[in-house]
Amino acid sequence: RLTAVLAATALGLGAIAAAPAPAFAHEGHDHGTDPVITDPGGDHGDPTDPGTPDPGDTGEDGGALDWSNYERVLLTKNVGEPIDLAVLPDKRVLHTARNGDVRLTDPATGVTRVTNTLDVYANSEDGLQTVAIDPDFEDNGWVYLVYSPRDADGDGVADTPTGNAPNTLPAGADESYWDQWVGVNRLARFQWTGDQLDLSTEQVVLDVEVQRGQCCHVGADIGFDADGNLYLSTGDNTPASTPGANGFAPNNDAPGFNPGFDSRRGAGNTNDLRGKILRIHVEDDGSYTIPEGNLFAPGTELTRPEIFVMGVRNPFRIEVDIETNSLSWGDYGPD
Repeated sequence: RLTAVLAATALGLGAIAAAPAPAFAHEGHDHGTDPVITDPGGDHGDPTDPGTPDPGDTGEDGGALDWSNYERVLLTKNVGEPIDLAVLPDKRVLHTARNGDVRLTDPATGVTRVTNTLDVYANSEDGLQTVAIDPDFEDNGWVYLVYSPRDADGDGVADTPTGNAPNTLPAGADESYWDQWVGVNRLARFQWTGDQLDLSTEQVVLDVEVQRGQCCHVGADIGFDADGNLYLSTGDNTPASTPGANGFAPNNDAPGFNPGFDSRRGAGNTNDLRGKILRIHVEDDGSYTIPEGNLFAPGTELTRPEIFVMGVRNPFRIEVDIETNSLSWGDYGPD
């Protein structure tokens, strides 16, 4: 029998704000005390029901689609606000929570503990995102994280204000007002000691400049192909509730409005890393080179050579098939 292990479930975030507060953001919060409820077998929200396979799933395409070949095993409910997980070679599970906690669950003992806590900016969807282990993890011990550093330059001062940016320029302010809200989402890697990450070993691989103080669309999943190239998804860093967007990708560049209302500055911009899937090759020192076959060759004017796919909205999950090196991803609708 195949065993399907469910260790963490990514939670969708949403909020409704009333004037005069901005309608496009919500305060960061952690659901560390919330129950984890899953419904893989039709239990309709009853966490005590182990679930029953749907008899309508006949598995016509083989055993992988036959639910009777799977068994749900609950490893832990100690997940915080879970975002992603990675299974180590010894079957222990690393998982991340948006507030910056990295947890380790040992299926053999049932024990879950917080191994590390990163200092993150956690407004709206920002915070600690994905976790992935290097394809050569058993030899090199590298663990990759994507997170929103509160103090990216290490000067001891937060890079951006807390709370929400306004929808429009305050009276008397010019466009430079928005500069204070610029931060980064960071791809970095750390050495695994066997029981935790050694944060002192951090190698910063790539920073993606983003606008803070607003919701949404961080993206931030990682995959590797058979050649060891790293794929990183990035969201378009815009709110669906932009005035006039009606749930679609916002393209509002009206004078005086928050520049975060215009997805064209990111997803539609060849010289910006937002709203993309990036492909790079990380070198031994943490720097990276550009594989052949990306959209823009290095040195092409007004482009970023890291871009492999552009024009996406929030590719929250990606998958790279190492047999074919094909890439697939899940994105947000309605467009």
